[in-house]
Amino acid sequence: MGFRDLFAPNVAKLKDKKDSEGLIRALSYKKDAEIREISARILGEIGDARAADPLIQALRDEDSGVRHQAARAVVKIGDARAVDPLIQALRDENADVRVEAAKILGEIGDARAVDPLIGALKDENEDVRYQAGNSLGEVGDPRAVDALIQALADKGASVRAGVGDSLGEIGNENAIEPLVKVLRDDDTRIVRERAAWALAKIGDVRAVDPLIQVLMDDDTRDVKDQAAWALGKIGNVRAVDPLVEALRDGDENMRMQAAKALGEIGDERAIGPLNEAIEDENAWVRMHAETALRQCKKRKV
Repeated sequence: MGFRDLFAPNVAKLKDKKDSEGLIRALSYKKDAEIREISARILGEIGDARAADPLIQALRDEDSGVRHQAARAVVKIGDARAVDPLIQALRDENADVRVEAAKILGEIGDARAVDPLIGALKDENEDVRYQAGNSLGEVGDPRAVDALIQALADKGASVRAGVGDSLGEIGNENAIEPLVKVLRDDDTRIVRERAAWALAKIGDVRAVDPLIQVLMDDDTRDVKDQAAWALGKIGNVRAVDPLVEALRDGDENMRMQAAKALGEIGDERAIGPLNEAIEDENAWVRMHAETALRQCKKRKV
């Protein structure tokens, strides 16, 4: 550190003392961006409401690292006045700042962020688009549904998967058919998995037959497991026979998920196959089959 920095704030000591006022002053130390960045982070950890205004101002700092830490700190303090500056930060030149702004807007959950986050679904950066989609799910505003459905066609697999999650969180029935189409996404398994999860979350019986098709035909184990889980959550009896068939699958995870799903549906037709499954060679399958058997018998009574 050069001579001119001899009088720089000692942020380590300020942190030890939890000296918010000293850290607020350090946040405006123009000679060293690292000091401002560390000060912003520590102020967020301390959570002193007096730091809200200085941190909001720091969202416009010339250094992207300072803006990044200020954004994270503001949400920890919980000041709603940060929403507008964070919306502005969605247009920051630095992608990491845009990602952080989108993330924090989701955590705050203010409806004012819906339209700006929808706009961020078209950001050039895949991480920003992913986080914008995820945050729209956290906000949970139905106004985002159409834009999220369109984003199911995004070129980024992570974006499509995250958007699927968000549509499940919002739970709008308009998303059912688009999510069913995504069950046949041929690019990556995680997109199909998250579509199955979202359909289970929405819980509409229109998803049952497509999920059964996945259970029977998909060649990816994780996707089949997720389809079995989803069928159990939806709870429609049309899934009983395919799930009974899955109890005899060569993969132990598939048998376990099938047993769990049959227990959630609770149809008496599963009692005989589950009695067989309690003799399975795998301990986890046996355990879940026993639990499912009790559930089916209880509902029969």
